[in-house]
Amino acid sequence: MLTSRDNNAVPAAYQGREQAYIKHRLLEAYLEKLCMIVGMSSDGLGITELCYVDCFAGPWLDESEGLGTTSIAISLGILEKCRRGLFDRGKQLHFRALYVENDEKAFGRLERHLKEHTPPGIETKGLRGDFVALRTQILDWCKRGSFAFFFIDPKGWTDVGVDVLKPLLQRAQSEFLITFMYDFANRAVSMQDFQVQISELLGERPKVSGLSPPDREKAVLRTYRRNLEACVYSNTQWPARSAYVRVQDRLKDRTKYHLVYLTGHPLGIVKFMEISEKLDIVQKHTRAVTKQRSQIEKSGQTTLFEAGEFISEDDGRVSGDEVEQYWLSKLSDVRRMFGNTEFAGILEETDWFPGDLQLALGRLMDQGKIVNIDAKGRRKTRFLHYDLGRGERLQLTGGKP
Repeated sequence: MLTSRDNNAVPAAYQGREQAYIKHRLLEAYLEKLCMIVGMSSDGLGITELCYVDCFAGPWLDESEGLGTTSIAISLGILEKCRRGLFDRGKQLHFRALYVENDEKAFGRLERHLKEHTPPGIETKGLRGDFVALRTQILDWCKRGSFAFFFIDPKGWTDVGVDVLKPLLQRAQSEFLITFMYDFANRAVSMQDFQVQISELLGERPKVSGLSPPDREKAVLRTYRRNLEACVYSNTQWPARSAYVRVQDRLKDRTKYHLVYLTGHPLGIVKFMEISEKLDIVQKHTRAVTKQRSQIEKSGQTTLFEAGEFISEDDGRVSGDEVEQYWLSKLSDVRRMFGNTEFAGILEETDWFPGDLQLALGRLMDQGKIVNIDAKGRRKTRFLHYDLGRGERLQLTGGKP
């Protein structure tokens, strides 16, 4: 039967749009992490302003006064939390937020909300119009020298094409979270009538003929990410990088969209993937509860089991054997350093979660195949401290204990 815990797995206002719940949980967690990291490093980066830009703000599908289940209210809450947290640590940054919306009715609600609910100490602005037509104004609003985070979450797919986003991607000191509507791309990529649109979306036509559904998804997504990365501003020290979160259909076992993340700093990839791993089990539980609720509504019969009892954290994850073979292929009998930069490269190359890499490494250490030169004593979980100073050194032992 459904329990109170199951009923509360997703707030009532998100029921029927559970994908938005996952998306907003990611936005909430990563935006806070980003603001605090950038804020604490602001002196060294020469940054005095943090800017948040919501390119398709809405609000949509939330009729409440407080707009609690919208990116508007969520972002304002996080910005205020971070402003206070940084102030307590002696960092007095200027926080600004821009919300872009084209629909007249939605924009009216947006302006009222900003007027009535903008926290003290945060500067906000609503900008009405088409996102594509307003790109220059958006960039002018960000000002040079500020750090900007762009949340690009349109209803459709045409506004996230590579060339459309290129002017924003070329801005220095910026990061991006983009909703990539894979459901559309998957259906259209092999249809002759949509080849122009697919090329504009991805930056080129991907080669998907004969690929299995999982390989097809990887090919489409990697094409999109590669061409976005080619547009991202980066210096010689930090090349552009990307990662993503797969958001599945609320009821069907297929991908609805991906949340594609772009950055010019390896630490961003590491933190994004750490957060994504925690969100993975949240999404699995949310979908299990949603499916069970739908079945009960259709059949009129309750169940003796809670949806969460049948969730396995390993479902859909890479096999341990594959990760172990990867580690063995990366190492030799020569010591190799793995810090944030090297670990970010692995995460981007494989699209695996940090926990999968750590567990496989631990098993190989137990087998006497790999040694962590810098580890003091036996560890139980984090077998590689990639975020400690320059990192730690790994080496093959040749199978000897």
